Amino acid sequence: MKIENVCNFYASKYHLSVVLYEYLRKINRKEVITFFEDGINEEMKMVELRAKHKIKKNINFNNNNNIQNTYIKQSRNIVFILRGSNLYLREANGYIKDELKFMKNVKATIINCYDFEQQRAFMKDIIKGSDKILYTNGEKLL
Repeated sequence: MKIENVCNFYASKYHLSVVLYEYLRKINRKEVITFFEDGINEEMKMVELRAKHKIKKNINFNNNNNIQNTYIKQSRNIVFILRGSNLYLREANGYIKDELKFMKNVKATIINCYDFEQQRAFMKDIIKGSDKILYTNGEKLL
């Protein structure tokens, strides 16, 4: 099992939606599971309406307050996208890592999305704990 930690900082839900739209439309053959304390479904719909391409995967952009009951299907490549308070992110990350312990030959990417205004004092620490950072134009190694 290999887990890649990616961080993202966004200015608004719409900004996050644009970044995720660009990322999701480029990835292939990956299972995508979201953990959103407060969903971004409406913003994703607006982005897709203005875009030339649709995201082909069926992804839930609504809120998910029932972390412990989220089904994680065994897959070779899984992308987890998380957004919420620090407590919510900690709980979701813990749940994901506990579930992945039992899976073999899994490559997982965990994208933790942070509100820039709420996390600006902790950005250095967040970046130090990440392998990459996700921008609108893609991932960059740190």
